[in-house]
Amino acid sequence: MATSAFYPSWISRPIFAAGSAPDELPAAQRGPGPEPVPDPQSKPPKFPAWGIALLVVGGILVGLGIYQAVSGQAPQPTATQPTVTSTVAAEKSTFEKSIRIGGTVGATNFAMIRAPRMRGGRDRGGGSSLTIQTLAEAGTVVQAGDVVAEFESKSTQDQMDTYASMLAQTKAQTATRKAEMLIATETLRQNFRTTRAEAEKAEFDLQTAEVRSAIQAEIFRLLAEEGTASSEQLEQEVRLQEIADEAERRSLDITVEQDEKRLERTEFDFDKMRLRTPVGGLVVIETMFSRGSFQQASPGDQVYGGAYFMRIVDLSSMAVYAELNQADSQIIELGAPVIVRLDAYPDAEFEGRIKNVGAMATSSGSSGGRRGPPGSSGSRGDWIKKVSVLVEIVDSDERIQPDLSASVDVIVDKQEDVLVIPRAAIAEIDGASVVWVEDDSAFEMRQVQLGSISDTQAVVASGLSEGELIAAQPIATPTQLAQR
Repeated sequence: MATSAFYPSWISRPIFAAGSAPDELPAAQRGPGPEPVPDPQSKPPKFPAWGIALLVVGGILVGLGIYQAVSGQAPQPTATQPTVTSTVAAEKSTFEKSIRIGGTVGATNFAMIRAPRMRGGRDRGGGSSLTIQTLAEAGTVVQAGDVVAEFESKSTQDQMDTYASMLAQTKAQTATRKAEMLIATETLRQNFRTTRAEAEKAEFDLQTAEVRSAIQAEIFRLLAEEGTASSEQLEQEVRLQEIADEAERRSLDITVEQDEKRLERTEFDFDKMRLRTPVGGLVVIETMFSRGSFQQASPGDQVYGGAYFMRIVDLSSMAVYAELNQADSQIIELGAPVIVRLDAYPDAEFEGRIKNVGAMATSSGSSGGRRGPPGSSGSRGDWIKKVSVLVEIVDSDERIQPDLSASVDVIVDKQEDVLVIPRAAIAEIDGASVVWVEDDSAFEMRQVQLGSISDTQAVVASGLSEGELIAAQPIATPTQLAQR
């Protein structure tokens, strides 16, 4: 018997085929004797762990390949299925052509509540921030004139009291100073009158100099000259004093006016610590940056003058603020009826009308930051121009709330009792509009004359009769049978 052996590199001795040995003889030549004893040192070869892992991974990969090949084969149809052509009937109904635009619900009558700007000492001294003390709850309904917000006013009250005291003190000091000036000026006038009287007496005595001695006459002359000079000097002093008194009185009056204005501004600020709404409606708290994040205003927050934190909306006058493509703005008419739908309530419909159409088009914004072509300015979004449209909602419903997204269908054409077919059933062949009309289980291509066309429907002026069945989609082969 021939022997077969293989010698792997990891085996130190050969392994023979089963039932053979290197010196084995044929059975006929083999005599009786002891059976060969296996070598106790020979052990079956051990396959390394990494080899087993390779075999397992290879098996998995092969299995995956077979599975993908089998699953990737598309099932072959067993039999040819008949093509089904759906049909629709040409019927007379109401045709409407509309344009859909999107927008946001808002109120036409509303009030923006902002933090007051301080006119008193806050802006110059302690800063212009205000602390909200009380705030109307969001969602509540208030009436015109109600207080919707109050700010901390203790410091303003103290400041107002201080300015009132300063004003009273300034008025008292002004009155005292004016009295002193009046006394001083009147004393100066009295001195002027006395000096002038003495000068007149000296001039009168000088007239008697002819009957008096030369010494006495000289004394009278000197007295007359001195009295005249003193009188002129005092008259000049009185005039200058009156001018100075007038200037000082004006200065004192200005000081009093400044204190009065300061107190008036502080009182004005104090009155603004309680904000009243000019209109009645729903309270909407706006989001503002406070305490390091964007959140709705609440008591305890600090706001700066002019900060917008609340809105009062009159729910009796709601509208949709939308934008319309400039290409469609020419066919929109004021007062045109519309149908308003809210994204929050898709099954609800509300009546409305076009109240206002903007006179100027504006850009719709950037389009992903992509720039326009070379030589142009702005982004691609600047090419699309929009016209603002105000749609008044005629219906009144509690579901119509501010800031809801809405869609508006503007009806631009409406016809009653006309023959209407789906627009998808119409094909254009050689410039003519055709449809496929069912005739005895077959379809016949027929030319039709169309009237008004919308996105989904078309009015048939001629070529079809009411009740005729047509293919819902154009048919490539006019003789295709209807399998229904």
